[in-house]
Amino acid sequence: MQQFFTPTISTSDTSYAFDEQESKHIARVLRKLTGESIRLTNGKGDLFWGTLEVLSPKKCTVTISKCEHIAPPNVKIHMAVAPTKNMDRFEWFLEKATELGVHRITPILCKRSERKQLKLERCNKIIASAVKQSLRVYAPILDPLTTLKDLQTDATFSCIAHCEPAAKKALKEVVLHQNNCCVLIGPEGDFTPEEIIWATRHSITPVHLGDARLRTETAALTALHTALLLNA
Repeated sequence: MQQFFTPTISTSDTSYAFDEQESKHIARVLRKLTGESIRLTNGKGDLFWGTLEVLSPKKCTVTISKCEHIAPPNVKIHMAVAPTKNMDRFEWFLEKATELGVHRITPILCKRSERKQLKLERCNKIIASAVKQSLRVYAPILDPLTTLKDLQTDATFSCIAHCEPAAKKALKEVVLHQNNCCVLIGPEGDFTPEEIIWATRHSITPVHLGDARLRTETAALTALHTALLLNA
């Protein structure tokens, strides 16, 4: 069944009208028919079932017949990742991280960052599309671009992955049984020694992801999957 991501729908609604852009997609691209059943989510754990009543490229309306609240996942992984110079690669990470079930994403600005601006509206569209495709009912929190030293997290454990020749533990060893953790991934040029020192002084554990040198988006997705898998 097709799922639609509609952040503005609430549990008290008995009907919902899609905006013109989504209505055009429903009518002309998906070629839905009046009377068809669809499911919707607001990305906050609420799942709705309904029937298409009004169907036109200008406005599509669905009558809500059922609403269910899904309990949030037990594992909350916060990824703090420096956006890549090539935006396509960071968008790929946003899409795949959403599909896997990331809880929160904070784009971080580091000393060696090559991308210093981010279009959040575009990023949120990528996330919305991934929520619909993966049938997830919780959309990840996306923070604005944040300097490393201004990073805020409610995680109970944090770690920083870097390539500097310093004492580090394997990520898979430190995230086991850490179902609420934050993982920091740096830019293509890695974190600076000063940033790593700052992190360790703030009780952020240095880790490695193995022997291979990974691209930023690959490292971020690898770390996310490892943390999710070990705490499933």
